[in-house]
Amino acid sequence: MFLVSVVFGVFVVVRTEVLLKWLRVLRSLAEGYPVESELRGWSWQFPPVRPRSYLGLAVQDAASYCPTKRDVWLRRVAGVRVQPTPSMKLGSVVHDVVFSVVSVVRKYVSVGLDFEKLSRAIGRAIELKSRECPSDECVKIARSIGWLTYYTATSEWLWSSSGVIPTPATAALSEVRVDGSPIGLSSSLRIDSLPIPNVVVDIKTGRKTEVHELSLAAYALALESTLETPVDFGILVYVWWNSSLQVDIRGVYIGPDLRRVFLDSRDEAIDIVLSRREPPKAAECPQTCPYLEVCEHENTRS
Repeated sequence: MFLVSVVFGVFVVVRTEVLLKWLRVLRSLAEGYPVESELRGWSWQFPPVRPRSYLGLAVQDAASYCPTKRDVWLRRVAGVRVQPTPSMKLGSVVHDVVFSVVSVVRKYVSVGLDFEKLSRAIGRAIELKSRECPSDECVKIARSIGWLTYYTATSEWLWSSSGVIPTPATAALSEVRVDGSPIGLSSSLRIDSLPIPNVVVDIKTGRKTEVHELSLAAYALALESTLETPVDFGILVYVWWNSSLQVDIRGVYIGPDLRRVFLDSRDEAIDIVLSRREPPKAAECPQTCPYLEVCEHENTRS
């Protein structure tokens, strides 16, 4: 059985038993180490949630992959513009494929399922998005995640329409826009999915890193500042290719420690922009960083 409330979100590739297992674990963590009100997004008027300045930071600024946050300086102070890396393009294509398939399924569900027509429409949507891929591996991932999304979504709809699952499958929210300006972030943040009110979901195609958890904290605080409702749990969905499509799910408790680390990281980014000071180059740069060649070129010149 699949979780109905998320059939039209990114959870279309996740089994219910996995989700519920994670939520049970995360709830136990929350009960043992609850989040204080001062670390909730609705406390945006007061430190430590209140930012030192309102710069409309992107999540990638506040939760930077660069150990020294030099990418923040290059992007927001030096004005350096770079082309998206292959890994960034892959992530973009995966998101587009998932939500294209979701949109097509939703359209056909609203008028009555015709599986023959729906299948053809899904095939066209997947192939259209796959053309944007920078590599053969990207094409394989895009096609596989697209058809997996389709098969899971339609089977879930059949479970729901048969009365086996009473919750409407269209209850989930995907591609959610949220105003992060109260906590110093952009006014148009995009969250992959909100399956239930206190769970935020993010799809990742790169290697696992703690920075991904900081991104969840950013979304949680932004939602809390707008909705004044606790958002305590996050789910990271990792997608990659290893002879076949691989999907791994990781639950994250967006607790006090993670929130403090995020807020410190956000304030560090703000200080860099306001002071305009140039951070040093990192000793070890992530190979997927879009500014890698910029820093390497500067090393060569020096």
